[in-house]
Amino acid sequence: MASVSGNPIESGPSCSARADVYPADGSLKSVRVLGTSVACATYDSALADIKALAREPRAAAVCPSNTHILGEARHTPEFARVLARFDMVLPDGMPVVWALNYHGADLKDRVYGPYFMRHALRHTPRPWRHFFFGDSEECLVELRRALVQLQPDVDIVGMLSPPFRPFTEADEASFADIINRADPDFVWVALPGVRMERWIIDNQARFRRGVFLAVGDAFALLSGRRSFAPSWMQRLGLTWAYRLSKEPLRLGPRYLRYHFIFVSYWLWDALRGRT
Repeated sequence: MASVSGNPIESGPSCSARADVYPADGSLKSVRVLGTSVACATYDSALADIKALAREPRAAAVCPSNTHILGEARHTPEFARVLARFDMVLPDGMPVVWALNYHGADLKDRVYGPYFMRHALRHTPRPWRHFFFGDSEECLVELRRALVQLQPDVDIVGMLSPPFRPFTEADEASFADIINRADPDFVWVALPGVRMERWIIDNQARFRRGVFLAVGDAFALLSGRRSFAPSWMQRLGLTWAYRLSKEPLRLGPRYLRYHFIFVSYWLWDALRGRT
């Protein structure tokens, strides 16, 4: 995986990782978590990296990654290949941060997708250009209102609510035409589950430039349509529990499956000395 945060650290004994996480030049590297290279990033360093990617004459891809995403990548080789094509994978969940800190990353916080989007919008006024792809028309209207309050000098060059069905080739061509004509620096993508990461990579060649960021439920949260978990729950890695309390029937089976997958693979790797 190409990463502006540095080359990934190969799997190996955890005791040797600290020297690689903090190289002599002061840059931060990436660490393999369940086989996926995750950047040892903060909100500020990730923002600096996506600004650098936005200046490149190509489409780039960034994915804040939690236990669900990493567990799916370890469990499904096809999705692992999708994730490996992202320019940068960020530590979205606290269990991912703990896994990085096991290698000596010494991170104090995760880079949570919705908070990262909010942080980026605050620090990218004009001439930076933003496009928003996903969720409903109603959500996008409320999101625009919230973002203008957050950053009065924000330049929103487009918002697109795609149809709530499988996309056709005609759909994909139309999306690419709309986004390319808008010429954004950042394209914030909110689609369900791992469909979002697949959509970004499957269509990357259609776009001339811009950083495509998979931010999941950020639109619903930042627009105010859904509430954030309390700060203390976030610090303890319990955002999932808060969300589960709100939507137990929909999220219960998914959380049970992917938390089990993540913990099982992590323990297996630890026992084999490959964490």
